[in-house]
Amino acid sequence: MANIDNMFEPISASLSQLASFAVLGFFLAVFYEAIRIIRLFKKQSDLIVSITDFVFLSLAGLVAFAYSMELGSGRFRWFYAAGIIFGGTVYFLTIGRLVSLASNFIVKCIKRAVSFVMKCMKVIFVFTKKHILVPVWKMLCKFIQFLKTKIGNIYVFLRKKAINSSNHLKSRVKVVYNKGTARAKNAPEVKTNAGVHRNVVKGIIRKTRKQGAAAAAVKKT
Repeated sequence: MANIDNMFEPISASLSQLASFAVLGFFLAVFYEAIRIIRLFKKQSDLIVSITDFVFLSLAGLVAFAYSMELGSGRFRWFYAAGIIFGGTVYFLTIGRLVSLASNFIVKCIKRAVSFVMKCMKVIFVFTKKHILVPVWKMLCKFIQFLKTKIGNIYVFLRKKAINSSNHLKSRVKVVYNKGTARAKNAPEVKTNAGVHRNVVKGIIRKTRKQGAAAAAVKKT
């Protein structure tokens, strides 16, 4: 009798489990509705939609299996799946319709509002670019060109001054050098002339002495 009681559960317990899985199916449908609302903002390709649905069904299956192991004492009964399908169907036929209509309307309003804001921002950007940014940029370019010209002129002026000063210094060095070489050339000539004059004077003195000695000798005789 005990084995028979374990094999056949009361109807109330089975109905309670069925209701629990119906609630689970309802919330799984709500979760899928959230995924569907996200898809409304941007159209996705069929591949992305298929992958998303496959991931959702896999997660939903794992959740249902874990719930059945906990609620059904490790046994999965066929009416668990029926309860999940029933709960999801109830959602989509009742609240889901209202949520779908409301979400479609809200998403359209959000898209229109975003589009309007983007258009306004575009107009503001075009106006700012045309009447503020472009003139300021042109003025900045002219100012930079003016600075480049002035700096270039100053550089050329300073370079000319440096070249002129270096040429002046070279000319002064040449003059000093020429004076020095002239003095060096004339110095030996002066010394040579002085030596010649000295020899002439000595010759005259010797000649005078000889003449004086000759005159003295004549007087003695």
